[in-house]
This record gives sequence, C-alpha cells and structure tokens, in this order.
Amino acid sequence: LYPICLFVAMSSHSQQLEEVLVTATKRTESLQNVPISVAVVSGTELEKRNKTQIADISRIVPGFTFSNGTSDAGRNIIMRGVGTQSFSRSVEQSVGTVIDGVASSSLSGSLLDFSDVERVEVLRGPQGMLFGKNASAGLLSITTQSPTAEPGAGFGIRYGSKSLLNLSGYLSGPLLEERLLGRISAFSNTQDPLLENKFPGGDDLNDRDDWGVRTKLQWLVSENLDAMLSYTHNERDHKCCQGALRVVVPGSVADTEGGPVGKEVDEILENDTAKGTTDQDIVSLEVNYSLGDFLLTSISAYTEDDIFGAFRSDLYTRTALPLNDSWEKYEQFTQELRMSSPTDGALSYVAGLYYYDQDIDRSFERVIDLNGIGLAPAGQLSVLNDHTNTSESFAVFGQLELDVTDSARLLLGARYNDDEISIDQTVGFIEGTIPEAPPGSIKAKTDDQAWSWRAIGELDITDDAMVYISVAQGYKGPGSNSLTSGPSSGDVFVDPEIPTNYELGIKSEWWDRRLRLNGAIYYTEFEDFQASTQVPNAFPPIFFLTNAGELETEGVELEFNAQLTENLVFSGAVAYTDAIFSDWDNAPCYSGQTQEQGCVDETQDLSGADMPSSPDWAYNLNVDYYLPIPSRAFSGFASATWYWRDEVQFSTTNDPLHVGDSYGTLDLSLGIAANDGRYTAQVFVRNALDEFYEAGMEGQSVVGILAAHAMAYDYQRRYGVALQMAF
Repeated sequence: LYPICLFVAMSSHSQQLEEVLVTATKRTESLQNVPISVAVVSGTELEKRNKTQIADISRIVPGFTFSNGTSDAGRNIIMRGVGTQSFSRSVEQSVGTVIDGVASSSLSGSLLDFSDVERVEVLRGPQGMLFGKNASAGLLSITTQSPTAEPGAGFGIRYGSKSLLNLSGYLSGPLLEERLLGRISAFSNTQDPLLENKFPGGDDLNDRDDWGVRTKLQWLVSENLDAMLSYTHNERDHKCCQGALRVVVPGSVADTEGGPVGKEVDEILENDTAKGTTDQDIVSLEVNYSLGDFLLTSISAYTEDDIFGAFRSDLYTRTALPLNDSWEKYEQFTQELRMSSPTDGALSYVAGLYYYDQDIDRSFERVIDLNGIGLAPAGQLSVLNDHTNTSESFAVFGQLELDVTDSARLLLGARYNDDEISIDQTVGFIEGTIPEAPPGSIKAKTDDQAWSWRAIGELDITDDAMVYISVAQGYKGPGSNSLTSGPSSGDVFVDPEIPTNYELGIKSEWWDRRLRLNGAIYYTEFEDFQASTQVPNAFPPIFFLTNAGELETEGVELEFNAQLTENLVFSGAVAYTDAIFSDWDNAPCYSGQTQEQGCVDETQDLSGADMPSSPDWAYNLNVDYYLPIPSRAFSGFASATWYWRDEVQFSTTNDPLHVGDSYGTLDLSLGIAANDGRYTAQVFVRNALDEFYEAGMEGQSVVGILAAHAMAYDYQRRYGVALQMAF
C-alpha cells in the first residue's frame, strides 16, 4: 500500500535525513523534539521490510516483545522486560495499545494486520499521564492513513513460502466537493499451518487466516471545525496455538503418545484441533474545533470483541465431551475531551478529561478424561467458569511545558485516576464428573484513586542536539482474579501496579543532519507487579493471580540512522535490558524443582531472578542501497537486515528447561521502484541463513510435557515476492 519506499523518498538526492513526526505528547511534532524514549516505524518501512503484523515489531524495535497465547485474548506485549502474562482476562496489560487515539479493549484484535498504516510509535516507560491508566510499562500507538483531498487508489500483494498470501488495497479522495473526504481500505492474510500433524487425518496447526476493512469519513465543516468518523471490522479464524514437544517425562502420557519430541521439532501427533475465532468492531468519532490558537478535541469510541478459543489436545479430550472451550465478549466505551494550547509562547499545555467503561463476559468449559491420561480414579474431571467483569474509570490529565530559557525547558505532567472494578463469578462442574476446582460463587467490587505524574527537564546542547532527564510514576489499576481459583483463593483482587521510572536521554543529529543518534539510559522499579502463577505439580492445574512483590528493570537503548552517501543508508538499534524480580521470596516453584534447587514448601525465592520473555541483549542492523538507473523511469534497490536476540527465559518461575537459545536472522530483499512512486516490486528472503529459533516456550507437567516450543513464520528460511501499486 505504500509504494514510496525509503529509497524513492530520497529521490531528490538530498543527503539529509527526513524529519520524523510523532504524536507521543498528544501533539504532532518532530521526534527530535520529544523528550521521551520513542521508536518510530513508518508504514513505508513496514511494507519495505515485509512486516505485516504486530509480532514483527520486535524485529525492528529491540526490547519490544510480543507473545501469543492459546487464543487471541491471551496475547501480550512486553517492553523493557515488563508485560502482563495472565490467564485472568480481568487484568489489563502493562503495555497499552492505542489505535488512532482510541485505547484498545484487549490485544485480541487490536491490530490483526499493518495495512494502510501511517506509522507505529513505541513509547517506552510509563505513559499513563497522557494515554490512560494501564500504560505502566509503555505504549504501542498506531496511526492509520486518513482520507486525502486528491483521488487515489492502490493495492498490494505479497506471496511467499507456506502459501503466504497478503492482499491489501485502498480507495481515497473527495466525496462531496472538498468538504467530505473518504477512505476505505481492506486486507486479507492467509498462510498454511506451520505445525505438521502426523496423526492420520488430523489437522495441521498454527495457520493464519484473517481479514479486515476500515472506512473513514472526514467532514471539513469549516476552517475551524472538522470531524472524522471511522469504522473498523476485523476477523480471524485460525487453528492455533499449539506448541511442539521439546522435553517430556519418560513413561508419561506425552511420552507414550509417541509424538515427535526434540529441540527443533516442527511436527505433532494430535487427534483433535485447537482453533480460535475473533470478531472485532470499532466505531470512533473524532471532532477538532479551533478556538483561535487553541484546539479542542473530542474522541468518542465504542469497541466490541467476540472471541472463541478451543485449545484442545487428545491428551485432555479422549471423551464423548471433548471440551476446552472459551467464549469471550468485550465491550468498551471511551470518551476523551482535550484542550491543546498554542506552542509559540513560553508556556504551553495539553489538558483533558477521560472516561473509560469496559464489560467482559466469559464462559469457559473444560473436560479432562482421567483414564485417558493414566490417572486414577478413572472418570472425567470438569470445570465451568462463568464470570462478568466491569471496569469504570474517570481521569483528569494534563501536561505543561515551560521555556525556562532559549535552550532549556521544563515539562510537568499529571493524571488523577478514579477506578472502580467488579467481578461476578460462578465456578462449577458438569454433573457426573469430578470437580476440577472447588465450586463456588463470588460477587465483589472495589475502587481505587491514585495519581500518576512525570517531570522532565530538557536542555539544547547544540542546534541539533537535546538532552533530557525525567522522573515518572505510572499506575495500573487493581485487577480481579477471574481464574477458576477465584471463589476459593480468598484473593479476589490484586493491588494496583505502581512503576517509578528514572531516565536520561539524548536526541541528536550530526554531520549536517546526515546522522541521527537517539538514546536513553533508564532505571524502573515496579511495586506490586500483577502476575499469574501456577501451583507446581498440582493436578488439576491450579492458577492464581497475585502481586509478585517488586521488580526492577534497567538498561540502555540506542537508535541511529546514517545517510552515508547519496544512495547508501545504514541504520540500526540496540537494547540492553536487565529485568529482574527484585523482591519475590514466596514465588511458586517450577515443575519438578527439588529442595536442593530451592523449592521449599512449594515456594522458592526468585529475588534477583530474570523476568520472563526479556533477553538481556537485542539489536538489528540495516543496510539500504538505492541505485538510480539513467534514462529510466525506475530505480533499483537492495536491503539487508540482521537481527540478533540473546538467550531468554520464557517462564515466570525461571524453569531452566524454558530457556530459549540466542539466535540471529538475516533478511534480504532486491527490487525496483518507480521514480514517481507508482509501484514497487521486490523479491525477498526472510531468515536467509535458516536459523531455527523459538518464539515461546511452556510446559504442562500433569501429562509429562516439561517443555514445548512455539514457532514464528520465519523459524525456517522463507522466500517471497511483493508488489505495491498506486494510481
């Protein structure tokens, strides 16, 4: 959809880097003027590097990690080593997601595809002052393309290994003179399963099948008033998300099943199908009204997600009632009212009001055949978990910027949150079976009021370089335990999660603006981090929600872009992250952990242990070469991207069997682009060196699975071709 790739954008032969615009402070301004650690990826860059979904951001922004769950509702984002990993749907993410100014109700369908995207901003550290109560570890902000005053149309097609097929297209332009503008875009993605099933007649697993459409109408009422009405519909229907067996207990059910087992296995033996569907609808209305030099903005939005997940396995369901199904519905309404002052004076500000209302309804049913997994007494174990969760929040927020001198500025921001949450839960079982969890009901409500704040000092050290220092305290509100342990655990709610972040950064351009160098050093403490844990070796599995004491994360982030010659660009980014549980002396043990290994009375001391899914080092290096062809209407280009990730612990309990090895991948592309930006065509290779890597790891000791690994699309070498056209 964005045929003007980086090379064509430089077709003026300017050797200066282009300005990058962001909305990280609720204003549109240059990235170099924003005193926050922000990584920006344009839609053009996503297209050029063949990155089509949210998980791909980790290959462009080191320190950003995306983790899949057993259904779309279980996905999560980790930033600077911190992110929410919980089966409890009533706990919000520590990393917020915002699309076109609207907070996402969940990661279930927050963005199934990156088509028709203008840019993606990754804001690191607490961002709750301006963006909401749950952005305690960071924020993913996505801006999609808006209607254009000039008529335009385009389409894109990408075909690759495993029958990968990405289709996208758009129409944009005026509908009624120059007052009413419209845009419609659509996408479709399909891909063969990654996990081959060796069971006769069994379905292969872990495919991709999603599509969506987005429409926008912009009414330019007058010079001072405009309104944007948007509607988005996304759907996904996939067989997901099984893992391949990596380590099993000899003689266990998993072992006797006879399925493939090994470090790089990409096959499974499975007589049932794991599947999931997601339906999402988003309607939003943004109104901007200019009051002289002041701008009043209203954003109203309603989101509805319907999610079905059936994570099934023959290890669990050799009965007449094969159940491990979940039905979920999310409804959310948000209203933001914001005033932005002019920026040409010594004092400027952004201030506003925010209202958030969310309802979650979930029904979960599971049946386990005890005889089928070799446990006595023979029979069936079942659980029914129906719960409704509500979350209502009202907030007042603002940020003030003061020019202390011509070269020094002070920013002060704050947000007051008033939160109220409730849970109505009933846990039961199917008659004639054994209860998996103690049956019971609970109905409870709690509220919390808290401040989050930020103070930043900026200093220009040259005309093109600025340093900043900041202190911020974020906030993520209380959560409720909607797991099957809820009515019997006694811990209905978990306390709010409070981060305090200290950061020193630089935004700079050098060498006549041919070199851009941005970096940050940070240290963050989290109090009462919200996490899900599991009672080790328990059958049936018992999960519970808890506050995991304190954690710390510290590190360094560095990004650079260099226009080495008129036709050669070198860029890259590196992140060092040291994220640990600083104080968690009653953490649960991992499966099979002995007293000699630190497990005493089913608990261990994880103080000083690694946070899950947080590699110490990650970096990428990109080389882009642009070759003008004399007397031709097009130019050639070539690019190479090297991405490397350190070894990573995937388990909250620090299970040594859940450590993924370090790895590096090389992506290559070669193509041509029209000088007028009308088309781009390329061939590409992802993971050219054919380096196997794990995208995640987990285990289920009850049936003898000590470790199983998940795989991304390019865990093997993949080839493809891509074409984008614009008219």
